[in-house]
Amino acid sequence: MAGKSRSAASVLTTCSLLFCFSANAEATLEDAWSLAYRNNPSLQAKRAELRATDEAVSQALSHWRPSIDATGSAGKTNQKIPSLEPFGTEDFNGTTRSYGVQATQPLFRGFRTIAETKAAEQQVLSERAKLEDAEQQLFLDTASAYLSVLRDTSILDMMRDNENILQQKLQETRVRHNAGELTSTDVRQSESRLARARVTRFQVENSLTQDRAAYKRLVGEMPASLKPPRLELHPQQGLEDIFHRAAMQNPNVTASRFAVEQAKAEIDLNKGSLLPEVDLVGNTGRIWGQSGLLPGEQETSQVLVQVTMPLYRSGADYSRTRAAEQVLTQREMELDDSRDKVHESANNAWQALETAQAALDADRTEIEAAGSALAGVKEESKVGTRTTLDVLNAEQELLDAKVDQAKSQHDKDMAVLQIEAAAGELTAEHLKLRAATYDPRLHYEDVRSQWIGFSKDDSRYGVPSSHTPAQ
Repeated sequence: MAGKSRSAASVLTTCSLLFCFSANAEATLEDAWSLAYRNNPSLQAKRAELRATDEAVSQALSHWRPSIDATGSAGKTNQKIPSLEPFGTEDFNGTTRSYGVQATQPLFRGFRTIAETKAAEQQVLSERAKLEDAEQQLFLDTASAYLSVLRDTSILDMMRDNENILQQKLQETRVRHNAGELTSTDVRQSESRLARARVTRFQVENSLTQDRAAYKRLVGEMPASLKPPRLELHPQQGLEDIFHRAAMQNPNVTASRFAVEQAKAEIDLNKGSLLPEVDLVGNTGRIWGQSGLLPGEQETSQVLVQVTMPLYRSGADYSRTRAAEQVLTQREMELDDSRDKVHESANNAWQALETAQAALDADRTEIEAAGSALAGVKEESKVGTRTTLDVLNAEQELLDAKVDQAKSQHDKDMAVLQIEAAAGELTAEHLKLRAATYDPRLHYEDVRSQWIGFSKDDSRYGVPSSHTPAQ
């Protein structure tokens, strides 16, 4: 018993240490992406939407398969046959019952099954690209919340330090005022700066609360200690290379490209309604009490080749074909628009990156200069050549430079991610997350040729919980 108690205590101690380590470990941006990728309900909804779209292929392929129907009926019948009146009565009452089975096998549908299948397959590919776009947008939003928490946490620390410095400065000013070295104006200036610092701190705290709420919504849990990421573009990447990759692999462009192919297939689908249909029809049935003249039972069975040739159907088929041709024009214009938007997005992100990098370089220089200036102003204030206001202004300039640096670093990191998103490389596949990736082909292959049955357990198509926290 004592041995078991020691073993249990050892296990509990080990678990406690692991819990403390996990709780204190810094979370990385990759951790946040992995959690959002696995848990975010908006992304899960897009996956379910894609799975619903997969069924369009199964529905199109179903036109190759036979349809079988069973019918049955029972009821009272009343027949009046005046020509039988000389033979006794003209009224017959009785019960009629029947049942039958009919099987129909399509043989030719004007090539519509082929066109409908192609259209459905292109629609699935387009929806897969849209799912990738949803992934990219989720990763961008998650990174924005992550970087905003980092930025505002850093700024809040600066504001608290500044508030402490101003509080000490106010106390020092009051002491010197009581000693006759400074005037009441100096005290009021210190009080004003301290009040301003408190208001600014409240504003930053409010922004940080909003950032944390956004992070919780996207990732599924509140952020702990976050580790600043190291985000850099490949040194050989240029703007033209980014434009080329964006035009080739951006999910929005890819989705638009598949939408064009889908529109072409739908034109063939609508034109097929003007061609003949050929069906193989077989049926069998039995009827009881079908008429007064032929009472009793009747059985029928037949196999037919049925040909339907449309001659004129009020012009609706032509109208749908014309509409499909206009939809093709619409999709082609949307493809051009997608390329232009991606080009614009990549260019804007590139310019934002260059601006943020230049701002960071300037911020570093400004911080160094402002720090040296503050030290000089403090020394000059001790000998009376600088006023309290000069010291307060110098401290504010240094604080502003540090805040600008934190903002510029945030803007630079976001610009890098926006460039990767424009190039179509901010997906789970490209990021190589430690979470298991979602495979849209699994559900597609399951339902593509499924003849019968309902949906399987959707948990089979989720993302397993294989996320490992950063260590």
